[in-house]
Amino acid sequence: MPDLNERDTKLVQWLNEAHAKEAELEAALTAHIALTQKQSYKKRLRKHLTETKAHKRHVAARIKKLGGSATTGPALPGVPTAVGEAAGKAVAAVKGQVGTARAVVTNQAETHLRNVQEELREEHVEIAIYSRIQTFAETVGDKDTAALARSIRRDEERMAKFLDAELARLVKDVVRAEVPRAQRTARRSPRRTTARRTTTSSRNGRGSTTRRTASARS
Repeated sequence: MPDLNERDTKLVQWLNEAHAKEAELEAALTAHIALTQKQSYKKRLRKHLTETKAHKRHVAARIKKLGGSATTGPALPGVPTAVGEAAGKAVAAVKGQVGTARAVVTNQAETHLRNVQEELREEHVEIAIYSRIQTFAETVGDKDTAALARSIRRDEERMAKFLDAELARLVKDVVRAEVPRAQRTARRSPRRTTARRTTTSSRNGRGSTTRRTASARS
């Protein structure tokens, strides 16, 4: 790899972190798709898997354009050891094993819910990564890197929005699967009931006093 100036060194470093995260999520999404039975959710995961693969290719191409290379391990000073495509896939593989084991002992609704929770967390990590890349690139005048980071961030934000809504839907699925119908009715607050009774009694008392006073005057 040719010598890079300070600007491009930092961009390559951060883009490599993004590349590693995309590789990790590619493996994680593949595992989650295999565990998913809900078709609407599975369809959206497949779409995002396609997006994730494209993101990884575009980021690798941008790294190359800057004069760097998409690493399979730490190749730059300051880059964490758990970076690079191989490391990312290794992390995802461990998570996938945990997810598979969890699916054996939990019902389908709970498995979906836990997977969505993990996916939503990772989407926000990606949003943060691409936000800082975009801001850095804009600040140093690298319009191409900024445009790429902005485009990918928007994809991640759309996915996060979907997952946020899906999380609420899946919580309701867990309720239907695990909580008897008789226990789903919202409970009324005893304090509010007492307060209403006190207010009503007070009003009735004032009315009676008024009527008695009027009778005495007659």
